[in-house]
Amino acid sequence: MIASLFFVVFGGFLTFMAILNWRHRHEEKINLLEASILKATGAEPLPLTRLDRILQAFHIIMAFIFGPVLLLLGIAMMADQLGIIP
Repeated sequence: MIASLFFVVFGGFLTFMAILNWRHRHEEKINLLEASILKATGAEPLPLTRLDRILQAFHIIMAFIFGPVLLLLGIAMMADQLGIIP
């Protein structure tokens, strides 16, 4: 039951993040650690490279693939454990 709950929560999280990142894919984003370092030093962030954009697209595609798969796997495992699926 714990594994199925984990799959449902993690699959839902990945699906949510895929949708959120798809909506904001053309914005330049930096992580919190880089933002705090730049704020402390007063520097500007470097522009995104082609590799950064490729990896961002790869991240979105993988989240769109694995999110729903893990979500459905978790729901199927939960249904099996609850006896809904004979």
